[in-house]
Amino acid sequence: MSASFTPTPTPTHTHTNKPHSRWSDKQSKVLGDLAEEFSVSTSQLERLTTAFIDQMQAGLAGDQKSTDLAMIPTFVSGRPDGHERGSYLALDLGGTNLRVCLIALKGNNDFESHSKAFKVSDHLQEAHISELMDFIAISIRDFITSEHISSKIVEHPSGSETLELGFTFSFPVTQTAIDAGMLLRWTKGFSCPGAVGNDIVQLLQEALNRNEVNVHVAALVNDTVGTLLAHSYKHPNTFIGAIFGTGTNGAYVEDTRGIKTMTTPTTEEMIINIEWGNYDKDKRFLPVTIFDNKLDRESINPGVHVFEKMISGMYLGEITRNILLHLIDQRLLFDGTSSAKLNQHWSFETKYMSQIESDTSVTLIPIAQILEQDLGIYLNTQVDREIVKFVCQLVGKRAARLSAMATAAVIRRGLSVEGRLAGHGYPLKLSQGDHAIGSNVNKNGTNVHESTDSVVNQGLQPIHVGIDGSVFEHYPHFEERMVEGLTELLGPRTKDIVVLGIARDGSGVGAALAALIATKNVVYSR
Repeated sequence: MSASFTPTPTPTHTHTNKPHSRWSDKQSKVLGDLAEEFSVSTSQLERLTTAFIDQMQAGLAGDQKSTDLAMIPTFVSGRPDGHERGSYLALDLGGTNLRVCLIALKGNNDFESHSKAFKVSDHLQEAHISELMDFIAISIRDFITSEHISSKIVEHPSGSETLELGFTFSFPVTQTAIDAGMLLRWTKGFSCPGAVGNDIVQLLQEALNRNEVNVHVAALVNDTVGTLLAHSYKHPNTFIGAIFGTGTNGAYVEDTRGIKTMTTPTTEEMIINIEWGNYDKDKRFLPVTIFDNKLDRESINPGVHVFEKMISGMYLGEITRNILLHLIDQRLLFDGTSSAKLNQHWSFETKYMSQIESDTSVTLIPIAQILEQDLGIYLNTQVDREIVKFVCQLVGKRAARLSAMATAAVIRRGLSVEGRLAGHGYPLKLSQGDHAIGSNVNKNGTNVHESTDSVVNQGLQPIHVGIDGSVFEHYPHFEERMVEGLTELLGPRTKDIVVLGIARDGSGVGAALAALIATKNVVYSR
């Protein structure tokens, strides 16, 4: 971002943060101040990264008083490498839609997927848990029948005659084994009595047995873990699975020696569910603005998930709406006139931001159409439209840079002495001053930053990050802004080493792979 906000002509098709020459002095001053407030400098990113790593380590040590990161062991040991074969069921319950899948792993990093969706009625969202679980069991049976699935035609390396199932359950649980997890609380409108405090896998297995469905629930995963596993099947050196969509979270591969809460680890590595949306809930490090505080106070969960509220699709539009109203109140936008729609909480959706940032026309007429048709603002000038786009850019770029910070922090943890990436000689920064040792130094004691050889020529595999979510996939410039932030934190070789990729259907393919790992009890060491 520019440090100077002297109005200069700026082509409207760029995504710079400089004010436009047609803006008044007051508009340029106020918007310049906003740009400073929403910018996240490299030094700020460094401080946030250091604090994030400290909280990761505290969570791994079981010191929950010193961290906002849950750092939950998932008991998913190892990652697939793309050679696995077999057919597994996958179940995804994340809201009002229930999805049942058959995933056929074909080896050679290839798979086939068949699925069917079932509607979870309002009644079932409030009924006793046994009624909901019976509905799920019957839905699984209907899918098996419609797809003509039987244990005789399903390939299982374990030789079992029971259909094995991986269960993606997107509600808060405390996991005690790969196939056991206690429900902490319902979210997303569910309130089924008889579930909280009980093992969700056991409840489902009892319903399957009760309804004579020949299925065994082999693994319980959340969508982030599933994303990591699904991406690893295509890209075996996947280290992180992340969600940047309506919400956000991350999971990564930890060396079990670093998990101090596990006294007798039996495997070399385990996937950790970070639950990073709750990072810095006390707002000690994050660059929180008055607009973030307003959103937090008016949310359904004030005081928690502050980080998520700064980078996720559920919230970015509301932050932008708060800024626009702030400008309207100063008569710097729309001549001081708002609309009934814009005055409503959550009315400015993040999809509008995406459409606005995508407008590269000279006159920004597509932005005018959004303002008029969706928000009821019929009097808007080109300057107004430029300002609206400028504000969207500020909020969107900050979200991407903070997302890069969390990703870089996890990679740095992996490069640390106890991490799974240590000792390979990745030419990446471990600290602001780049005085790191270990991963940055080769066997001859030479800093690998001095080498001009490619990563492949050095015998290094790229570090893959599997990402799911509409913000990363569809928001304009989000990926390139993330890469920019990652490069500032990890060094100039980042683009050669860290590969961000779309990981689709983690709740299906990832759950099936978790079932495979649980069934075979295999550790894929790296």
